[in-house]
Amino acid sequence: MKEKREGRSRIVRRSVVALASATLMVGGLSACSSGSSEGGTLTFLTLAESWTHADPQRNYTGQDLAWFSSFMHRTLTSYKHAPGAEGSGLVPDLATDLGTASNDFKTWQFTLRDGVKFEDGSDITCQDIKYGVSRTFATDVITDGPTYAISMLDIPKDAEGNSVYKGPYKTDRNDAAAFDKAITCSEDGKTITFNLSRSVADFNYTLTYLSFGPVPQAKDTGD
Repeated sequence: MKEKREGRSRIVRRSVVALASATLMVGGLSACSSGSSEGGTLTFLTLAESWTHADPQRNYTGQDLAWFSSFMHRTLTSYKHAPGAEGSGLVPDLATDLGTASNDFKTWQFTLRDGVKFEDGSDITCQDIKYGVSRTFATDVITDGPTYAISMLDIPKDAEGNSVYKGPYKTDRNDAAAFDKAITCSEDGKTITFNLSRSVADFNYTLTYLSFGPVPQAKDTGD
């Protein structure tokens, strides 16, 4: 019986991986793409409340990161949806490739794939990714998430060693210019460049964290 249950468990896991790979080919912030001929609604039934946050910038636990990156949220790069050691490989997701590094791995550039969209059908642009990252800096509003952006991006620190940029919700501050230099977007909204304060050779792995995922500013309601 134990062997049979384990066999069924493996089959279920493989089915979920296959489903994740299929549904993530197009779309964003949703398991099924908007406008796809295959469309539809994917429903999950759980025994209890299964996560602390659904907000990409607040999501940090390994189990939640794995689930949300498989079924809801998108990032420039992602771990390959495959079982075992193969699943530790890095693949492009929203980006066309794994990025181009320069300036001794302090500058990283990525180009967005064509046709990637949010669930409402609107295009995902560089500005959406940039805005998503900006939320990480609002540590008084966006809590519990990883702070790699704060530690890695080339943004000046204050006398206490904290970033001078405090996120997008502080309208009475003049610190946005520092953030705008750290992440830049091309005029067509297809290319995003990250300027780091130190060399990070595996920065494209860091981008698998949902805290680097896109959020449309018009839909943001804080925490």
